[in-house]
Formats: sequence, structure tokens, C-alpha cells
Amino acid sequence: MRKLSDNCREHLEQALQTDDPSEKDFHIRQVMQVCGVDHLPDESDAE
Repeated sequence: MRKLSDNCREHLEQALQTDDPSEKDFHIRQVMQVCGVDHLPDESDAE
């Protein structure tokens, strides 16, 4: 398992600190997008 970047860790900490559901969702989505993009196959792998 790889280590989260400092940026991702900051987003998760901010998500834990806020009570606003939309702001919490924003921070969690940011982390999911960053982590998810790294695991997508290359276009050449899809063929």
C-alpha cells in the first residue's frame, strides 16, 4: 500500500474538522480523485 501525499492528508484532516457536509464531501472527493487517477490503466493497456 502506498503512502498518501501531504496534500491528500491535509484534505482528509480538513474533512474531519468540518461540520459542513458539502465541504466534507469536497475534501474527500479531492483525495479520491488524486488516488483514483494514479490507479487508472494507460490507454494502451485497454486495447
